[in-house]
Amino acid sequence: MILKLLLEDARASISYIARELGLSRPTVRRRVKRLIERGIIKGFSVVIDESLLKGFQLVCTFKASNVDEVVGELEKLSEVSEIYLTTGERNVVCLARIADVKALEALLNKFSSLNVPFEVSIVLKSIKKPISPESLRILKLKCDYCGKEIIGKPLTYTLHNRKYYLCCPICLREFSRKMKLVT
Repeated sequence: MILKLLLEDARASISYIARELGLSRPTVRRRVKRLIERGIIKGFSVVIDESLLKGFQLVCTFKASNVDEVVGELEKLSEVSEIYLTTGERNVVCLARIADVKALEALLNKFSSLNVPFEVSIVLKSIKKPISPESLRILKLKCDYCGKEIIGKPLTYTLHNRKYYLCCPICLREFSRKMKLVT
């Protein structure tokens, strides 16, 4: 539920979230901190209406046999904002933003120096779908005992208003024993 509220408004205060969920502020603060530590929350960002920005957004695809080299070169380019490795013939995809046609020509020259086939498309309109609360069901959770990725529904262990996630009955049993020794 914390993630759902933060997806709706990344600026939501700890107090607001606590009030909405009927939890204490320290509990919410601790849970948000844990989500950050686990890497589920990587940051809080601003979503900009790209139609209000000058220039063009590009989708660039590459057919690269030397994927690591191509990605390394793309990472150096300030115009490139995102890089994806994909399946299929065009196995490297990046998003870039340029100011004008002159900048497009310069970027195309940089891409040509990579010596791999590529295609560049100008984005005419961006139709964004923010992460929906339903997609939160596919989060990768790691077992708090063994560290493995949890497949399916996690088992939970609650201690002092904190939930721990476990992958199997054995980890639940061992984690429970460990926590009883600690407390």
